[in-house]
Amino acid sequence: MTDTAAPPVFDPSWVRSDPYPQVIAGTEVGEGTRMPLVNPGTGVEVGSWLEATDAEVDRAIAAARKSFDEGTWRRRPPARRAEVLERAAQAIRTRVPELIGLDCVSTGKVFLGGIGYDGYEAVNAFLGAAATIREAAGEVREAAFPPGLFPGDGPRILSIRNREPVGVVAELLPWNAPLFTGSERIAGALAAGCSIVAKPSEESPASFVELAGILREAGLPEGVFNVVLGRGETVGDRLIRDPRVDLVSVTGSVETGTRIYEIAASTMKRVNLELGGKAPVVVFADADLDAVATWAMLAAFNNMGEVCVAGTRLLVEATAYDDVVAAVAGAASGLPIGDQFDARTFIGPLVNAEHADRVRGFVDRAVNGGGATLVGGGTVPDGLNGAFVAPTVLGDLDAGAEIEQHEVFGPVIAAHRFATEEEALARANSTQYGLSASVFTGNIERAFRFADRLVAGNVQINHHYSADSHVPRGTPRRKSGTGLAGVGAYQAPKSIDLNLG
Repeated sequence: MTDTAAPPVFDPSWVRSDPYPQVIAGTEVGEGTRMPLVNPGTGVEVGSWLEATDAEVDRAIAAARKSFDEGTWRRRPPARRAEVLERAAQAIRTRVPELIGLDCVSTGKVFLGGIGYDGYEAVNAFLGAAATIREAAGEVREAAFPPGLFPGDGPRILSIRNREPVGVVAELLPWNAPLFTGSERIAGALAAGCSIVAKPSEESPASFVELAGILREAGLPEGVFNVVLGRGETVGDRLIRDPRVDLVSVTGSVETGTRIYEIAASTMKRVNLELGGKAPVVVFADADLDAVATWAMLAAFNNMGEVCVAGTRLLVEATAYDDVVAAVAGAASGLPIGDQFDARTFIGPLVNAEHADRVRGFVDRAVNGGGATLVGGGTVPDGLNGAFVAPTVLGDLDAGAEIEQHEVFGPVIAAHRFATEEEALARANSTQYGLSASVFTGNIERAFRFADRLVAGNVQINHHYSADSHVPRGTPRRKSGTGLAGVGAYQAPKSIDLNLG
């Protein structure tokens, strides 16, 4: 960045001087090994956290199990649970800069973007979950036996179906949007009446420890929400295997989800997975091409491409291909790169230098062996470390190339041209993923026809990204995951039949 850049807005006092601990039954405890919290943009340690011991993980699960079995939370009327979630939402709103700042300093997320989107959606997640349970209703209907089985029409049976909380939830969270994604998951589980043991990513644990305090102050009973810190292969593995846990909910990679599915099968746990994506952005020549360029740029480079629903494949009708790809490359070249706390920055550092090397490897292999051409993008300014990757636009990849088939999770978009709608559809559906997709066209009939045939749980027409977290969500397809979203992901239907005589 130049000398005229705005000064950083991060307040170092937001990071605790003591290591971030576990939160078990409403109390902060810490007995494990101290681990560093590092700012990826500078490589400087800014804080630390304590890895949970086996005994602490056991205590956290026991606390969640006890609170659920005793019904201290799940038996509260929905309106009373909603009041706690609403108080938590208001508390989060007052602390958004601090909470988002903790995420940004540990992951590289751009601060102003995080406040504007992640902070807003964290609040919205709790308000939305509260509204959902305030409005929730069961199903009641009169059932009938087969004719002739009983005298007359037989007994009158009233069939009631309600939704119960599924039980104790192990919530394993990602590093790319800790507060935003975590709030969606936690708000849904709490609204349903579940008790939780949450494990944030080891890259970004701080905001979740603070969230536990917010929920406690909002009136959540002790033991209902517990936080343990550590790596997936140790702390996460213990949560998955423990028979006291009823549901494992994971946001992560396909490889992580596959492994968790296999482990959870041994105790027949329910598993809720939101995994990787490789979202196509399909552009027909009759679309508003100026708008397309902006949306495609945002789809690919928002949050440095570290988004599971990022639009990383740009499929453009041949007659518009050159203009659209050139416009996206031009937009990418103008995105400011630098300190995630600088007010002008759009592209901050990736979560760490190792991940940045992985992203650069995908690009190198695509250009050197995947038939791709480097169309354009940005340039990392001098003086920035290896965690920074410039936004990159690739063109004309070979069908089935590695970078087209695997999630890169970085600021890279690969463009392809198509001649017919059928060709576009085949290319859009050619990966193992099915999380999200978008289609741009001025023909509304074609938009719905194409959306209907896309293999994706969520399809946007003439835009990319869902408007907010409190809207209907689809179910992931293929290897992008399983299960519902929102409050329903943490509920199980129960039917009760009453003989009225």
